Amino acid sequence: MAGVVASFCMSLDGFVARPDDSVGPLFDWYTAGDVEVPMVGYPMTFRVSPRSADYLRSFLDSVRHGAFVCGRRVFDYTHGWGGNPPGGGAAFVVTHRPPPSDWPASHLAPFTFVSSVSEAVELARGAGDGSVGVSGPNIAQQCLNLGLLDEVRIDLVPVFLGSGVRYFSDIDSAALLEQVEVVVGSGVTHLRYRVVRPAP
Repeated sequence: MAGVVASFCMSLDGFVARPDDSVGPLFDWYTAGDVEVPMVGYPMTFRVSPRSADYLRSFLDSVRHGAFVCGRRVFDYTHGWGGNPPGGGAAFVVTHRPPPSDWPASHLAPFTFVSSVSEAVELARGAGDGSVGVSGPNIAQQCLNLGLLDEVRIDLVPVFLGSGVRYFSDIDSAALLEQVEVVVGSGVTHLRYRVVRPAP
């Protein structure tokens, strides 16, 4: 799969994080099964149900040689993944601020700091095999509004968070979503949609 893909765990009421950016029970399914799935490019191993394992492996394989775009909020919250961005390839951080002053020079190599989403996506497309993972709901929303998003993935978790950060809350795009895949795991339902843009 070559394209720009946003993938988030989401509660039934549409939130991908609590108000403090923590994910609470949204990630519980990552450790609720017996099948091990190593994260690509990052020292982490998931333990999920067999159906979720097949879905995750397919997705991780599709972005293995791609690049990654995130916002500064996600970068700061994760502490830059310790210098190892998800996917193991190049990462582009959308921000108007310079890299953190205490960020180790040895960790800067995978990351490029740019000022716009469109620039980040363009650079990311050229940095790998064409597949681009998008992290941060605000970045995903901007990609959708700019016509840059090709695929939306939702790992739907049967909980209500009540408040927090929504997956999509500021959409002015007329794009439609075409269902591509539904996988029912344990404690999560995986939904995959292709973004369909109306003819001009």
